[in-house]
Amino acid sequence: MIAPFSVRRTALAGLLTLLVLPTTALAADAPTGGLDASTTPAAGTPAAPATAPVPAVPTRASAQLAGAGTWSAVPSAGTGSPLRVTGSFVKSLADRRVRVERRTPSGRWQQATTARVRSTGRFAAVWRTRSTRVHELRVVLVPVPARSGDTASSRSTADVPSVRIAVLGRAKATWYGPGFYGRTTACGVTLQKDTVGVAHRTLPCGTQVEIRRGGRSVVVPVIDRGPFANGATFDLTKAAADGIGVDGVNPVSFVQRDDLPRVATPSSAR
Repeated sequence: MIAPFSVRRTALAGLLTLLVLPTTALAADAPTGGLDASTTPAAGTPAAPATAPVPAVPTRASAQLAGAGTWSAVPSAGTGSPLRVTGSFVKSLADRRVRVERRTPSGRWQQATTARVRSTGRFAAVWRTRSTRVHELRVVLVPVPARSGDTASSRSTADVPSVRIAVLGRAKATWYGPGFYGRTTACGVTLQKDTVGVAHRTLPCGTQVEIRRGGRSVVVPVIDRGPFANGATFDLTKAAADGIGVDGVNPVSFVQRDDLPRVATPSSAR
């Protein structure tokens, strides 16, 4: 039976836990709240989904727009702060407008922001977004009525290059594991010592999340619900936490990897 994970433990439940769990397990799980230690796996409960190493998505990228020049995108460090797109185009494009577009989940290109090319050929645009995801961006010249000798005015957007960048969020992460190995998580997998995953309160089971700390990163699927304490957003399994140095309640950067398919879990549809 899978215990209800969205309900906080009551004081009485906490007292009972003290009576039945080993001291070492309680110490290791102090920052958590995702997996109920009273949940025992049924026969044949699936093990945690296997995951292969996934490279981190860059947080800055650049591209060349044929016949115009180069541009680059650099997300800021904080959620909701500007994402800056700057470029250096040929001076003959001075006073032309450029449009920064993002690809929507449905595959359409949608305007994010605009800017005007200065007399120096440079431009700078700002896009304020709270979407901590992997975004695909491109820069196009806004069409103008054709003029003699102006090849840029009729340039097609069909072959315009795009870049993929990660807009990072900030959060706190904890870890759990010892004392819960062999138990079933809210997403229906059996927690083991080598399970690489994370608990989150709302993201669908199997959603992949990239979590960074101290220059290291790990891409993990959501396999559990929680955490419900310490102001934490993520509760990493011990195997995942060790990979990026999470050893308590630690600040981390994260990005939801919607560019990757969900990892199959028994409860992926939840």
